[in-house]
Amino acid sequence: MFDDLVTLVWPTDEKAEEKTDVFARIESIGQKEFFAGAETGLRPEYKISLWADDYAGQPIVIARGKRYSVYRTYIRQDQKIELYVSDKAGVRGGK
Repeated sequence: MFDDLVTLVWPTDEKAEEKTDVFARIESIGQKEFFAGAETGLRPEYKISLWADDYAGQPIVIARGKRYSVYRTYIRQDQKIELYVSDKAGVRGGK
């Protein structure tokens, strides 16, 4: 089920970060989510599902070689969490 590897990033200061690799499922954002995000200035990219225990509130996710900002989360009843990520200005590029 979780075939993709993503990196959860917690900035510790301006130059250092704590990174954690976890398995997840990366899915495209639906049309409704895309347009709702666009209305607020976001560029929603993906919904990333992973085990809730693997996520500790990290604000940045590296997926498919690109950095994304987490703009919304949804905790499911099956012990998983969905991270909605956006390609947003201010997120440093690269790995």
